[in-house]
Amino acid sequence: MFLPTALIFDMDGLMLDSEPLYHEAWRTAAQALGYQLDDDLYLSLVGRSSAEADRAFRHKFGHDFPVATFNQRWEACWQALLEKRGVRLQPGLLSLLDWVEQLQLPKAVGTSSNSAEAERCLRLAGIRDRFSIVVTVDQVAAGKPAPDIFLAAAHRLGVSPNACLVLEDSNAGVQAAGMAGMSVVMVPDLQVPTPASQAIAAQILPSLHEVLAWLQSL
Repeated sequence: MFLPTALIFDMDGLMLDSEPLYHEAWRTAAQALGYQLDDDLYLSLVGRSSAEADRAFRHKFGHDFPVATFNQRWEACWQALLEKRGVRLQPGLLSLLDWVEQLQLPKAVGTSSNSAEAERCLRLAGIRDRFSIVVTVDQVAAGKPAPDIFLAAAHRLGVSPNACLVLEDSNAGVQAAGMAGMSVVMVPDLQVPTPASQAIAAQILPSLHEVLAWLQSL
């Protein structure tokens, strides 16, 4: 593989250690409404859009599940957790961003979070100014595993999809990158790579430190 023309970074789980905050907020909101959100259900929704999560909850708990109330509760809990704990960067991110910027490689964020969530998290983590392009799920027709987020990012970067490298932590994100015709490296966070992800990914690496070393070797 040759050095990519541009890089697209997922946000939650890939750049930010934010998945535990979402997990706790969802679990707390579900419990307050009398439902138990098991780990398997949460893990199955990592990397996917809120709309897809809403459908999964109705499928799991029935059509009477109060989706709107649940969403209001988890978002309030999530905001409180952010204020209390902040957002930690994943190990190796800053070194990787420094190297990408040294080479002047165009880069973007492509996330299943909505615009408000992405802006808040990136600013709290202190990296919002590292990205001029942030593509969120509410800016496209369909979220991951559809390719729309990554195709929109490539369009805004002004590069061909097949010249992009996506960095992802979720199986849905790997599938989306593959459908977009992009190379992808998976850095698993909460999810174990599926056989499909193993077939799609150019590399599966344990951290962003190894991603940087791999890119430097190309």
